[in-house]
This record gives sequence, structure tokens and C-alpha cells, in this order.
Amino acid sequence: MTFLRSFAIYLLTLFFMTLYWLALALPVLFILCLPVVRRQHLLRVLLLGFGLLVVRVAWRPFFRVDFQDYSGGRREPGIVIVNHRAATDAFLISVLGLSMAQTVNGWPMRLPIIGWMAHLAGYLDITGWDYETLKNHAATVLSVGDMVASYPEGTRSEAPRMNPFHSGIFQVAKDLDIPVYMLCIAGNQFMPDRKFRFREFRDLKIHFLEQVSREEVRQCATAYVLKKKIFQRMEEELAEMDKELNDENPV
Repeated sequence: MTFLRSFAIYLLTLFFMTLYWLALALPVLFILCLPVVRRQHLLRVLLLGFGLLVVRVAWRPFFRVDFQDYSGGRREPGIVIVNHRAATDAFLISVLGLSMAQTVNGWPMRLPIIGWMAHLAGYLDITGWDYETLKNHAATVLSVGDMVASYPEGTRSEAPRMNPFHSGIFQVAKDLDIPVYMLCIAGNQFMPDRKFRFREFRDLKIHFLEQVSREEVRQCATAYVLKKKIFQRMEEELAEMDKELNDENPV
């Protein structure tokens, strides 16, 4: 059953990926001729559209996403902190409807098509770059009105409880004097697991929380203080979301 479940969702994802990028082949070729910063922004917009297509269409027969926005509509460029339970998180963040450059480990950049597009779109190599390079690339992304989406756990947790956060991206927020947002994703810890098997399908919850403003970021004495503040807020929210999911879907 696990094999059939996994095969079905990967097949449908591959079908829509092929359809989407074939349909946009000519616009992509045009975009590749533009200056780097403009090219990266437009490719991020296309990747946003691809993510929405996958989440809202390709994956709809398997599960649905309940997205709630508690941010009050504030959308100034900043860093979106996302908890990281599974590889699907990279697609699920598209429900925000925001053009974003994601921070990634080196290996996703080596994937065919998706990795190539991520590289061209200016995604940030969180493990392969030094701090100054990371900060400068983040500043470039923000300069065109886009967001940086980051997974400070560094690896998938595959569990309701988050792994400890790394401090680097929070230091970027302080150095660039930008707000920080929090995106909480609950329910997908086995969608898929580390062996890329979909061991279950269940509806998910995603909550976009009120931003930590520039002033609040400045008030945190260090990046460590900032990350602990955000970790605690997200941990509390995720506990509530998991409780709601368990109440709605009792074993």
C-alpha cells in the first residue's frame, strides 16, 4: 500500500511538472536572457505558480491544506521561518502566494529540472556559502520585494517536535534590519518520510503568524535571543495545530 500510495502521488506530480514547464518553455527562454536580478525574480514567480499547481491540483486527490493567515496582511520583505517536517514543505509554502527564494542544502540544487531552476532563481545555499555571501544574496532577494524562506532546523524532523534552530539566518535578519515571519506546517511528518515514501495521507494545517517587526528584531540582543523567541512561539502554535488535527482525525 505504501508503494502504491507513493507511486501515485509522484506520478501525478511528475505529470503536472512536465505540463507546467513545457507550457512555459518559451517564457522561460526569454527570462533567461534578462539581467540576473530580474531573471531571478521572474523565475521565483514561476516557481511559486508551480508550487501552487502541485499543492492545489496535483496533490488535491490525496490531501487538502487548511491555510490560515494571522499576519494581519503585513507583507514587507523579510525572512519567513518555516518548520521542517518533510520534503513537501518546499512546495507547501507556496500557499502564502508570495515570491520567495528558499534556503536549501547543497543536494537539492543537484536535482534535475527543479534544482536547475532553483539555482537560476537565486535560491540560497545555506551549507555551501559563507556568512557574508549568504547575507548579500538575501539582501539581493529582498531588494526586489521578494521574501527569503528558511528552515533553520537544518534537516527534516519527521516529528511534531522541532529540532533546535541554527542561528545564521537570524543573524541575517538582525544585520539587514528586516522583519521575521513564522509559517507553521502541521500533519505532514510522514508525507514523505526520509526514504521518500508516503506512509500516510492526511489533511494538513498551515498557519502564517503575526510578524516579528523590525523593532522587535532590534530589541533582541543577539541572534540567539531572536531564534529562541521565534522557536518558542512556533512550538506553541504547532502544539495547538497538532492537537486540532488529532481531534479532527482520531486514531
